[in-house]
Amino acid sequence: MRECLDALAVADRGDVETLQGAVDACLAAALDPAMWRWALAITVVCAAVGALIGLARGRWLAGLGWGAVLGPIGWLVMLLSRSGFVECPACSRGNPPAARACRHCGVNLQAAARASERAERKRLDSGRGWH
Repeated sequence: MRECLDALAVADRGDVETLQGAVDACLAAALDPAMWRWALAITVVCAAVGALIGLARGRWLAGLGWGAVLGPIGWLVMLLSRSGFVECPACSRGNPPAARACRHCGVNLQAAARASERAERKRLDSGRGWH
């Protein structure tokens, strides 16, 4: 690919046939199946690494997408993004968003979340009374 770009840079602009030959060489290099196989392989590897990073953050699909589109920059985006895990109110460890019970301590997450919401509202409302 570099050779065809160099050939275009030094080609005589008045000679149409030479320019057309250089453009054809560049097009053939750009459409080379070996180059596309390498690009596809690199994209698949970047997507897989992104999915693994996303899996650790509870968002594997987002990691797959960011890794496939941006490669190593997408990995950084996933590392710096907010975790998709739901924190257990009892042990403060992460759980998948659809989990019903904490996988670490076994607490019912829906009941604990409702109880903690009531406790928080009660704490905020205490002392207000009828003013």
